[in-house]
Amino acid sequence: MSNSSSEHIIRISESHNPQIRELSHTLLLSPLVSLTDAHNTTLLPTMASPAPQAPSRTQEPLPGTTHTSQRKMRPPTRSLWGTLEFKAYYLVYVVTVANMMYTMYTASSPQRPEYKGYGRRLSDGWMLGRKIDLSDGQWRTFRSNLPAFALAMFTYTAFNRLFYLGVVRKWCRGFVRSPASVRGALPTLWFPFLFASVFAIVLSGSSTLFILLLTGGNYLLAKRLGGRRWAPLVIWVYNLAVLFANESYKGYEFGRILESLAWLDQHRGILRRWDVTFNITMLRMVSFAMDYHWRIRQEQEAGTQLVDGLVANPVTEKDRIERSCFKPDYCFVNYWAYLLYPPLYLTGPIITFNNFVSQMRYPSPGIKVKSTLIYGVRLLVSAILMELILHTVYCVAISKWAQWDTFSAYEISLIGYMRLSFIWLKLLIIWRFARFWAMADGLETVENMRRCMSNNYSLQQFWRDWHCSYNKWLVRYVYIPLGGRKTSTWNTFVVFTFVALWHDLTMRLLQWAWIIALLFLPEGLATWYFGKSQWSRKPYFRLICSLGGALNIIAMMVANLVGFGDGGVEKMLEKIFSREGVLFLAVAYVLLNVHLQVMFEWREHEYRKEYENNGRATGQWEMSAAAAAAAVDSVGTSEESLDKYVQGAGLSAPGSNISTERSLGSTSGSSPPLNTESLTKRQQRTAAVAAAGLTADEDGRRDHRD
Repeated sequence: MSNSSSEHIIRISESHNPQIRELSHTLLLSPLVSLTDAHNTTLLPTMASPAPQAPSRTQEPLPGTTHTSQRKMRPPTRSLWGTLEFKAYYLVYVVTVANMMYTMYTASSPQRPEYKGYGRRLSDGWMLGRKIDLSDGQWRTFRSNLPAFALAMFTYTAFNRLFYLGVVRKWCRGFVRSPASVRGALPTLWFPFLFASVFAIVLSGSSTLFILLLTGGNYLLAKRLGGRRWAPLVIWVYNLAVLFANESYKGYEFGRILESLAWLDQHRGILRRWDVTFNITMLRMVSFAMDYHWRIRQEQEAGTQLVDGLVANPVTEKDRIERSCFKPDYCFVNYWAYLLYPPLYLTGPIITFNNFVSQMRYPSPGIKVKSTLIYGVRLLVSAILMELILHTVYCVAISKWAQWDTFSAYEISLIGYMRLSFIWLKLLIIWRFARFWAMADGLETVENMRRCMSNNYSLQQFWRDWHCSYNKWLVRYVYIPLGGRKTSTWNTFVVFTFVALWHDLTMRLLQWAWIIALLFLPEGLATWYFGKSQWSRKPYFRLICSLGGALNIIAMMVANLVGFGDGGVEKMLEKIFSREGVLFLAVAYVLLNVHLQVMFEWREHEYRKEYENNGRATGQWEMSAAAAAAAVDSVGTSEESLDKYVQGAGLSAPGSNISTERSLGSTSGSSPPLNTESLTKRQQRTAAVAAAGLTADEDGRRDHRD
């Protein structure tokens, strides 16, 4: 964009007219906000990421919000997919993967002597004339109850839709026209509140009284202490005490409390051990309490009017998470519906209270019928793949009951790898089912498994993509409140200690957590040292990164087998790391380096597409801004002229067809509202922030996590 055009826009940005300032902020700052949204994916994200530029810290963010990190995007490297080097890698892949599949299949053959030790544990199958391995209790329970879950999904979704069409749209027209006009118990949560109550009674029976008592205690603490400096400490102590008490007393018994109530123990519903799944509920309890606490703190620092002004029309997921709801929204009806929301109650994905209520007021535009159906097909394909694996590779049964003496180190390592792959695929299917149910109901949640388990080499990236919604919860409610990157060394140990205790109160999981936390240290040191620019220019830089990445992968596999494996894991590891397994480890290390080279190039392929998309968006903005400046000169700078120009779609861009049910209100006097229908999502957001009293630059600093 020319300097003269920039001067025109800067000139109108200094206007005293608030609507002209809104439009100028939109023109000047929307590309800056857009560019800071892009993650700076380098060639080798773990081993080679340069130190990010420090974000502007001229103003501290409001409680519960975070700063923006502004990073420049480097030019991508040329593609290596068609080079002779990668053609050799393709050959290695074909030979190695085929051999792995054949070896795993033969290791599970009924003709093997080890089969006698675990064969009777297998169940009758329906594929390939083979039995099926249902030794994992969690998968067996989910698989056997899948028809009931599907029926519950259809019933809830259908009745909730009918309730909305027959009651909400008919009797709550004010809410439908202007969702911000209703504050408190939202009409869209009336049916979820009632259904969740019945759902809890069916699942937990008389134990629903314990659930109501524990969650009610958290609600009262949050409402009484919200905004006080020591409120987070009390909230955390209460919820951790609940976690430990549930584990110690195995869900409690009425007979132990009062003998005359012992008959209630005979009516504990379908899910007798409700305390096992209550760990997920505890995360939601903390989310509600902390979001309410931060709401009160934001009021104290910025005023109610400003905080309320940011509620309307959230654009990004970050907006929904960090922008507080209206104060009356933190009521018991919304709280109970959030805690027991049927699609996510048992397994997640985890969603914050702010995000949940925001979507119930302003449904996410990302949920469409086509995308939901495609996601359902992906879920079905994943389930069929799981059935195929369990019919051909008996990795769970072998790891639990087989004798290891006759297995080679190569076979044992493949069984261990398949054991971890089974855990990944099992959780992916369970979480995808819950997410699919939520999508069918119109709620958008995070994809918990964003990458395949075998497509990770960085410990940090692995835990960002494994149970992603839990990771985001930990960052918001544990990592950042404890200091974020400023105290990352000890902060990491605290986070993983909590993760271990949250999963199960066992010493084995604590050992796993501390091993994982220790592994972050060498990875961080390697990233710091080899991330310097002089290393990234070396021709052998990719080789250095793959050598370190291969060690990282082996360490992660061992740590996760220790933490989540079965009783036979110790024997597996002993055999792999014996003298017999040295040759195997050497060959495996070389093959992992080949695999890493392909992973590096795949990351760069993703970055090329991102870079290209951002380049197109920036070019379109520059042309639109230049045209806007020229138009301002030609038609003048009156409100009517600017509004007429905006309505003429002078800023039209991809994604600008977002429907807005109402225009932004004027910030002064009786001036007409600024029409924003032709603005992009980011431009709409910038104008909204300006209307609320913040500058776009101040809002931009809060656009990313620390």
